[in-house]
Amino acid sequence: MSRRATVLGCPVDILDPAAFKASLPNRASGDRLTNIVTLNPEQIMAARRDPGVSGLLRRAQICTVDGVGLALALRAQGISDVRRITGGDLVASLGELRLPTFLLGGAPGAAEEAARRLAARFGMAQIAGSWSGGTPKEKDDQQSIARIGLSGARAVAVAYGAPAQTAWIERNRAALQEAGVRVAIGVGGSLDYHAGFVRRAPEWAQGLGLEWLFRLIAEPWRLRRQFVLPQFAVLALAEAIRGRIGHR
Repeated sequence: MSRRATVLGCPVDILDPAAFKASLPNRASGDRLTNIVTLNPEQIMAARRDPGVSGLLRRAQICTVDGVGLALALRAQGISDVRRITGGDLVASLGELRLPTFLLGGAPGAAEEAARRLAARFGMAQIAGSWSGGTPKEKDDQQSIARIGLSGARAVAVAYGAPAQTAWIERNRAALQEAGVRVAIGVGGSLDYHAGFVRRAPEWAQGLGLEWLFRLIAEPWRLRRQFVLPQFAVLALAEAIRGRIGHR
């Protein structure tokens, strides 16, 4: 059972991670594609600046809580049962559930190495194919879709970064459905993690909500992208306060 909330005008689904993971095989065997966005504050701020990005989020079937800041914003609204479901979690779930999956994008070689490691980790993981050579540009769509179709994948993990990966999935929705894909997930840098190209924060840092800081130390070039976070925090807190006052 899921509930849909909004943060700064963007849809967010409040999901139980175990139940959502258990729903993936049914989604993969359905007759329509489910577009899953792993949502964070940077994407929400991008949606505030760009109506096109806002429209992409609204057209997605599921927007999971990925970023720590987004989870805190929802808790400030009084939603206590917020659980994060990250791109990395979903890639691992696809492998564990043995769903025929195509890994697309990431750093050069990341998709291929992530495929190898996932197969080794889960034994019976059905990684149908992988390709890090494509781009989110429309000129590469035909080759990407052809590779996915030939692989027989029912799920695709797209690692082009947001909002490019969300736009890629929506633009190719009909072609993906025709190719047999029923689950498409924008997973950001998750293939780089699963390939071992980038270290994930240790569990204690994840538990404290400091995964973003660990990643920033490892990838200082991300600092410029983080400048929107204080603004997001102020806007989201103000929205939560207004909402609580309005319900009195």
